[in-house]
Amino acid sequence: MTIMVYKCTYKAIIQGEKSKKEKKRKENFSLKTIHISMGFSLVTDNSLTPLAAAFYSQVQATAQLVRVALELEWTIFSRLIGGVILATTAYIIYLIITLRHTRQPLVMWERLAKPFVKLFRPRLFAFLLGNADPYTRSIDMRISTFSRGFCTGIMRDRHKNRNTLKSIHTTALATFAETVGGLALLSLINNKDRATLTSLKIDYNKRALGLLTASSECVLPAEMEGTHTLTTKVVVKDRTLDTVAVATLVWEIETKEA
Repeated sequence: MTIMVYKCTYKAIIQGEKSKKEKKRKENFSLKTIHISMGFSLVTDNSLTPLAAAFYSQVQATAQLVRVALELEWTIFSRLIGGVILATTAYIIYLIITLRHTRQPLVMWERLAKPFVKLFRPRLFAFLLGNADPYTRSIDMRISTFSRGFCTGIMRDRHKNRNTLKSIHTTALATFAETVGGLALLSLINNKDRATLTSLKIDYNKRALGLLTASSECVLPAEMEGTHTLTTKVVVKDRTLDTVAVATLVWEIETKEA
């Protein structure tokens, strides 16, 4: 019994000493910490001079002002971006609906040159071209440059376009050349005129591998009345600028009065 009383008394003395030391430490190092926004912490004391207190107050007010300004700026910026995305999407849908049946590809290309819409012009034009000429969907091609009488396009090397020799199939090259040459010609004739491909000859100079580029330039004769025959050429090159194939296209053009 005496031993237990002794142990309890000893523990009480130890705990009392610890509490006294903790209290003394808190009294010696009493600091007041003011936490403000944006991760800043300012330590103040009752002994601060009026100048230092004014400085701390100014910093706190500036930090608060910056935080509010950033929140407001982000709200305006996010709304602006959202509005631009919504307007661009609506305009793209409008263009797809209005241009899906047009027979003037150059008009279609120029209508897709609006701000923000131009970023998606190659894909949108390929989509609209696929609606007008569904067979072009069999190859992965994009039009890169298109103006009056001139057209260039690119075709990616895809597994679906390859032959047994693991190079791009000759029919894919022919489709690629016909599409680019046809667009160059269609940019010169009127909406009511009719162009029919009567002959396609293609000379293969090299195995077609990798990214390919096709270009065609077309010039109409001075007088175009009735039915005429026109020959155009399309040159297909690879990424090393070596000529892969040269296609010769013969068109029968029937002009009509506007």
